[in-house]
Amino acid sequence: MKASFIGKTRGPVSFQTKLLLSYIMIIIVPVLSALLIYGVNLYNQTKSYYEDFLHQLNNRTNVNVNDFISNIARNSFFYLTDPKLSVIITKNVQLESKEYVEDSIYMQRAMDQLVVMNGNIAAISMMAPNRRIYGSVAAFEPDMEPIIQSLNKQALQQGKFVISAPYISERRFNTDKLLSIVRYLKDINLTSDKESYTKIDIKFKSLENILGSSESTYNEVGTIVLLDGSIIYQSQPLDESENKQIEAIFASRLDDGRNTFKLNNGDTYLFSSTINDWTGWQVIHYVPTRLIDQTFIVNTRNYMLLSLFALIAAGVLALFFSRRFIKPIHKLNKAMKLVDSGNYDVVAIHENRTDEIGRLVGSYNDMIHRLKESRETEIISSQLQKRAEMNMLQAQINPHFLYNTLNAIHSIAELHRVGDISTMAKSLSSMYRYNIKTGDESSIERELEQIKHYIHIQQIRFLGKFQVEYRVDEELLPCRILKFLLQPLVENAFYHGLEPKGGKGKLAIIIEKRGQLLFIRVEDDGLGMSVQKLAELKAIFEKPFQAGSLDARDNFGLRNVNARIKHFYGENYWIAASLREQGGTAVELAIPIVKGSETA
Repeated sequence: MKASFIGKTRGPVSFQTKLLLSYIMIIIVPVLSALLIYGVNLYNQTKSYYEDFLHQLNNRTNVNVNDFISNIARNSFFYLTDPKLSVIITKNVQLESKEYVEDSIYMQRAMDQLVVMNGNIAAISMMAPNRRIYGSVAAFEPDMEPIIQSLNKQALQQGKFVISAPYISERRFNTDKLLSIVRYLKDINLTSDKESYTKIDIKFKSLENILGSSESTYNEVGTIVLLDGSIIYQSQPLDESENKQIEAIFASRLDDGRNTFKLNNGDTYLFSSTINDWTGWQVIHYVPTRLIDQTFIVNTRNYMLLSLFALIAAGVLALFFSRRFIKPIHKLNKAMKLVDSGNYDVVAIHENRTDEIGRLVGSYNDMIHRLKESRETEIISSQLQKRAEMNMLQAQINPHFLYNTLNAIHSIAELHRVGDISTMAKSLSSMYRYNIKTGDESSIERELEQIKHYIHIQQIRFLGKFQVEYRVDEELLPCRILKFLLQPLVENAFYHGLEPKGGKGKLAIIIEKRGQLLFIRVEDDGLGMSVQKLAELKAIFEKPFQAGSLDARDNFGLRNVNARIKHFYGENYWIAASLREQGGTAVELAIPIVKGSETA
């Protein structure tokens, strides 16, 4: 009960409060909506930026690695620069011979020259067709056979440069990791049972400098290189368990379409992966997703601060304008309450303003003056209305007098056995009684009864020169239509068709249902009408209904029917006229079916 009492005593919210709240809501809703849309778009844009960035790093790394390896691989053709080197390679001399020693020294000098000129090359070795191995000073001969055996023999024999996996040479006191580029010497005339290879050993640290160039520029970017599912390079050292986890992740996620991975420590990373064509390595660049979150949070915070300042400024402006707008309305409200209590001597509020508020106050002042004047005339109008009601009651006596007179004529005609006069008086009496009845609608059955009375009168006039045919769907007889829709159509057929024709004629009244519409058609085989007259009628029917069109005297009956159909049923319903092929005129109208059970 207490809560109910509190709810009842709470006053209504003022217009000023509503206006202020509406103004604030109009500002807050778009701002919050923009914040939501901006936040989602910003997050997606930030993520897309890092995805593109990682993809560009992959492309750049690919290009750098390919350029690096291709430049070094060209040194495998060093023997083509000196014809003597090609001759030495194809010699078949004994290992103890002095000539072999001289050739080895010559080959070693040529290879050492290449090693000195390119600091990325650790050593160069060559296996001649005679299975003898020549090499630079730093070359380790026992590494040649194992390296060649570990490579794809088919790719070698196709003349491709084949890159080995990183390894540490078995040479004593050597701890540097190497990478070898091996080429099968197809350009030397070899027999099917002899092979010759060139092996260039590269310092893997040189490739690490290329792979790690992105980390030197972007501290948060990491690089991982996988070969056959195993990590061969990582820019940011991880423990053994994390390495195994990464290897397992990328072994199962080559084609799943996702671009993030999560480690057991909870860190999530966004990555981009590519396969290097020369080495077959899977190069992966990655960044922590917290970078995306941090960028999103910073930008969102800046937007929220800007929005907050805008909201504060908007709130101050809203308060200022609401007071400016509401103050004169409050004054006007107080004055209107006094007027509502019956005090018409209230002094109007004067505001020196030309805006909407000023015009509202001015309109109120004018209303007060008009209200005073209308109040004075209200008493006189009331008296005049009572007098008009009395006159109307008296006027109703005249139609009843005329109706009773027609009945008296009918009785006298029957008494004196004058059949035509009796029939005309009775039909006219029935039509008049139908006319003075209240209501705008009637059943089709009653409307047809009145048409038959009208036709009886016309048959007496024209001495029975015409025949009437009724084709009416009996299921439609209880349906409701406007009163006097049929009579103007039948009257038009008599006066503009059958009467000018002379002689015998035929009239047909057709009422049927088509779909959800009721169609009424009146046909005659009379004189018909000219094409010009038909065009005038069509123009009248097609023109939108205007009240002033009823003032025209020509085609008054059809104009009246058209106006009543448009006014009562709507613009979608119509009346139309046409010329019959057999001669004469047809007028048809379409109205909705209104079911009803009354026949009166």
